[in-house]
Amino acid sequence: MSSRLRSAVRLTAVAVATVSVSASAQTYAFPGSSADLPEGSHWWISSDHSGTENRDLSAVRFDATERRFTRVKIPFADYAVNPKNSDWVIYGLPVTAIADGEVLTCWRNAPEGLKPAVHGGDDVPHPGRTANPPIIPRSGNHLNIRTNDGKIILYAHLQPGSIPESLCPFNNTYVADAEDRVGDLPREVMVPATQRAFVKRGQFIGRVGSSGASSNPHLHVHLQPMTSETTMGNSLPLPFSQAWQKDGAVNYDSSLDFVPLRSEALNQFPSAIHPDPLLRRGSITGDAAMEVALASSGDTVVSATRDISGRLVMGSWRLAGDGTFTKLSGITTPDASTYVSIANPGLGRDVVTAARAADGKLKLIAWRVSATGLFSRQAEAGGDVVSSQMALAPIPGGSLGVVSAVRDSAGRLKVSTWETSSSLDTITRRGNGFGEEATHVSLAPVAFGRVAGDTGYFKGVVTAVRTPAGKLSVTAWEIGSTGLVYKRGNDVGGDVADVAISNLTIGNNVRDVVVVSARLPTGVLRNISFDITDAGELVRRDDEDASGVLDVQAARVVGQHLVTPVRDSGGNLRVFTWDVDANSQVHRTGQELAGDILDGMAITSTYVGARFVITGVRLTSGGDVRLIAWDANLP
Repeated sequence: MSSRLRSAVRLTAVAVATVSVSASAQTYAFPGSSADLPEGSHWWISSDHSGTENRDLSAVRFDATERRFTRVKIPFADYAVNPKNSDWVIYGLPVTAIADGEVLTCWRNAPEGLKPAVHGGDDVPHPGRTANPPIIPRSGNHLNIRTNDGKIILYAHLQPGSIPESLCPFNNTYVADAEDRVGDLPREVMVPATQRAFVKRGQFIGRVGSSGASSNPHLHVHLQPMTSETTMGNSLPLPFSQAWQKDGAVNYDSSLDFVPLRSEALNQFPSAIHPDPLLRRGSITGDAAMEVALASSGDTVVSATRDISGRLVMGSWRLAGDGTFTKLSGITTPDASTYVSIANPGLGRDVVTAARAADGKLKLIAWRVSATGLFSRQAEAGGDVVSSQMALAPIPGGSLGVVSAVRDSAGRLKVSTWETSSSLDTITRRGNGFGEEATHVSLAPVAFGRVAGDTGYFKGVVTAVRTPAGKLSVTAWEIGSTGLVYKRGNDVGGDVADVAISNLTIGNNVRDVVVVSARLPTGVLRNISFDITDAGELVRRDDEDASGVLDVQAARVVGQHLVTPVRDSGGNLRVFTWDVDANSQVHRTGQELAGDILDGMAITSTYVGARFVITGVRLTSGGDVRLIAWDANLP
């Protein structure tokens, strides 16, 4: 399929999806992630569940020999001899909540069927399902979660013991009578009101199994209106967003065929599903480097690296609408540089780099970047002695220039504003702010800080640092109209090992929030959201954790969507996606897994007919820099 045709297919899908958005008050996240699947596998749906809106979700791999998708991990002939639940691709995959809500009914320790189906109808159910009365609920191990808007979502047939006990208080294996009901709900699985747990969208709730009335491992999910406390209406369509699907009735497998789901129910059968917002497209590998920083504007990506001889190297790359890269230009400077950072000063493709020079002092360099990617070195500034650590961001609110945050010669945080002329022939320092001692430094611009009741906006930057005591310290710095810097609110949190920070926007420039992405001493990634009042006070709102990491970066993609590329505990690039809702609550929306990396992670986002996230990493094979384009299905 040509790149032009791929773009047309994608844009057509977007146009159709956009029409359906207005017809649905709420859309739902997908209940799984591609990062948990074996390589080359996809989530899958094969039918409309006998003409209803209920959906049975499975997973498949592509069998290159038979040139078709198959739901079992081994050759079918081998599977047919002695079928096991664990032979299925879907078996044991993590399941996450697709919406916020409270647990109304649940069960967690029912046994699974003895044998899955080989051909239709030949499965061997557990005797507990054939007893009279049955002593295993029809949904097996399950959760019925009532959403905030009065609907209920069923997640059924989960693996025994996989539902966290914190979500389901029942630990017995069997019920006395699975058909004993109160309204539509089995009596013995109803959670007492005082014990009902609250579940957040994106939260782990169990693993795919084959418990209850199940002929093979799969996840049954459906949405119903609640007509009373114990009764439900007919199933409703489940419109999914931030995922991708493609026709499964083909004899090949290609990522190029995926089109975005945007508030659409799963109505194509069979269909392969990529359940995350990001879909990997093209990549390109450059020279070896010790550090990587990225910026982007339109179809131009600019890299700033420290090469293996310690010099600053600038590179430009063209990103096409299908996610493929072309190298445009590069320039190796004579500047010895460490702690390399880059930011756009508000002038299209042009960038400003910051680094510690050979004399240990801060050096800012302004670069013109032409439409063909050629670099023209412009003004320089700096002079501060930098001990280590550096971050750079645009001045918020439309002013031309950048803000730097460095660890100065005394090991203290120093925040400075730098104004650039429109021709980039001058860089002028306008203001300084001084903070506490810091060992790690990050910052994010804020243009619309406010909370309910505020009459104005906070404009400035927010820094997140690790103190020498190992604590997280978050500080808001107001930037005045002349560039002067004023320290405002501060929040000191718990122990952290590394920090990154990003700004997000809720609504159409209604207000900004910041999210600190911190690596805890235990290795856990924690995202912490803060509101900023118009006076610059910080209000901590929420936090959400992910799996163990070694390094972390963070960047806003668009609006309320955040991406955190990390080097995980296995040394792989793992890219998490998150969003922050109107209440500043953090939700995980997906994760992608790539190959082994050393470190040197960088991230930027841009729009080239579609939204893209660009990650830059150093590969384990010699430290070569690789740029990866991720197609982002994010509104």
